[in-house]
Amino acid sequence: MTRPRAALALAALLSVAAGVASAQSARQKIDDLASRLEQLEQVVQGQALVELSQKVESLTNEVRALRGELEVVQNENAELRKQQVAALADFDRRLAATGSHAAVAVSAPPPAVPEPPPPPPPPVVETTTPEQRYGRAFDALKAGDYAAAIAGMRDFIARHPDHPLADNAYYWLGQTHYLNRDYVQAIEAFASVGSKSPDSAKAPDALLKRGLSELELKRGEAARRSFNDLIARYPASEAARLAREQLQRLR
Repeated sequence: MTRPRAALALAALLSVAAGVASAQSARQKIDDLASRLEQLEQVVQGQALVELSQKVESLTNEVRALRGELEVVQNENAELRKQQVAALADFDRRLAATGSHAAVAVSAPPPAVPEPPPPPPPPVVETTTPEQRYGRAFDALKAGDYAAAIAGMRDFIARHPDHPLADNAYYWLGQTHYLNRDYVQAIEAFASVGSKSPDSAKAPDALLKRGLSELELKRGEAARRSFNDLIARYPASEAARLAREQLQRLR
């Protein structure tokens, strides 16, 4: 019984010794890791300090440069102030020397001789023909410049009320107002075509457009009268055919 016990005791001692050795090895590894970590921290701190030191040095240099520039500006301002003071003092001395500070009677200058008035401008000679004036207004209408077209047609009518193109000008004036949805002005212009030139080629179309303008204003009875008047006066015209179609729609 003694030998087995001794063997067991020896095995236990060996196990304990192995555990102790393993613990010591683990502790050694921990110590090594801690040492390496400390070294890394020192390296990192050292790099951070270097970078911080570089930034501080850079900022210090910038501040030093700005202070130098400020001193230069201050010196320049001081020099300018000195020059201004010296200039004012010199100006005062000159005034005192000439006696400008004393009350001195100043003789009035002789009256200026008035210049003769310029000659009147030569009379303006009108070089634009009625046809050119009408053409400009019509071109404005084709270009969609309704304001210029209206102004041009009105100017033509005012200048040349008896011109053969006057009825055309009234018609296109009404047409421009119609396109502009100014139906009241359109009716007035279209009515002028029939009253001033009943035999004009534009008279049937003017009556048709007058009726259409009245329809736009919801004046049904007035539109019927215009269409019937058109059919009675110009029964064979294309405008009369269109007027009959409008009357059919109004029934």
